[in-house]
Order: sequence, then structure tokens, then C-alpha cells
Amino acid sequence: MKNFLVTIILLSLTVLFASLQMYWGGLVYFALSCLIILCIYWIVIFCRQYYFDYHLSFDEEFKIYCVNIINSTSVTTQYVNDNIEYYKKQFKKSLIRDKLIDISKILVALSIMVVCIVGMIRV
Repeated sequence: MKNFLVTIILLSLTVLFASLQMYWGGLVYFALSCLIILCIYWIVIFCRQYYFDYHLSFDEEFKIYCVNIINSTSVTTQYVNDNIEYYKKQFKKSLIRDKLIDISKILVALSIMVVCIVGMIRV
């Protein structure tokens, strides 16, 4: 809910400043500044989410993955424990798609921020 409110407030300020730029050209800088602040906010949120999802909760998620393997196949717990490195590698491969999506979110926000900074320099 907090993310939604911050986004709505910053986007409305951006639209307001951009629409009022015909009265004073300097308001473009305020609009771009609000957009840069929004991008920085979402970069921080996405980075924190990435860190918590893939680094702090890795062991818990791996345990759930192993339980699902044991329940869905005829593999025993002893077999999984003996080949734990193989199953960790398989689990990391299954996370690649989700990691790429999260990294692309961070890169999109970063690229929008860079475009705004370049726009501020060029204007």
C-alpha cells in the first residue's frame, strides 16, 4: 500500500509539473526530479526484494524445493541428502528465470533514471 501511495504521489507531481511547464520552463526540472526520485525509490525496493528473496531465504526455499521433489517423485530423503549439491544446482537453475525478471526490473528503473538525468542536462 505504501509503495502504491508513493508512486501515485510522485507520478501526480510529475504530471502536474510537466503540464505547468508552458507557464515556466523550469518546472521541467521539477518533473524530471520527481521521476528520478521515483526511479531511485523503486530501485531500492527492487534491490531489497532481490536480496531477501534470493540470499536470505535461499535455505528455506531450498528445503521446500527438496520436499516437493521428494513428494512428487519416488526419490527418498536419503538420496536427496546424499546428492545435495546436485539438487542445489538444479534449484539455482530453476531460479534463473525469476532472477532475470527481477534484475530486468532494476535495469528498467535504472535506465529511466539515466534518461531523465540526460534529459535534465540537455534541457
